[in-house]
Amino acid sequence: MGLRDIVTIDANVNGQVVSGSYYAGEITWDWLAPVPSGFAPSITTYCVDILHELTDPQTVNVSTTNDPAMTTPATDGGGKAAWLLNSFGGTVTTGIQAAALQVAIWEALYDNTPNLATGSFKLLTTGVPYTTDAEAQAIFNQATSYLGQLFSSNAPNHLYYTSVAAWLDATKTNGGGQDQITTPEPTSVALLGMGALVARFSRRRRQS
Repeated sequence: MGLRDIVTIDANVNGQVVSGSYYAGEITWDWLAPVPSGFAPSITTYCVDILHELTDPQTVNVSTTNDPAMTTPATDGGGKAAWLLNSFGGTVTTGIQAAALQVAIWEALYDNTPNLATGSFKLLTTGVPYTTDAEAQAIFNQATSYLGQLFSSNAPNHLYYTSVAAWLDATKTNGGGQDQITTPEPTSVALLGMGALVARFSRRRRQS
């Protein structure tokens, strides 16, 4: 993983409970040679699939977040997640910011409001393992700031912003594979299919 921190969450996604402490933040992928023209030697992604872990190797179908096949519990979840990544992914410089961006992306995918304390996806900040309450609260506050800018009164229809990002739709072989989003321009997405990627850190590990 790239920049990251540990978060403690309580989520209910389509009737499936996801509760516990997890690494959250950047996942860095290296190209196996050759690197496609116009791409850096590695790309950074964020998780948009809280129900599955990364597998190694992992096969993905390359598309975009406006693909009708990308269905989410929240309205326009893929578009909102893409806007968060496109707006703030390049500004992340700390593990707290990376974890907060990941948390904000999950909130945008699974809830229709930006409240991290209620709804189908919740971020816990008190009595959490692996981090201090102050660190958990800092992640909460930063994620809330990202979400506040997403759900802006200046957005279309005074609701929220949306954008488009590359969607790496993982093939769920034997229940494995985790969907990711990354920031290449949509016109460049096809280039992702020209090479193979390997994760530097092959799993989004849950702390036990």
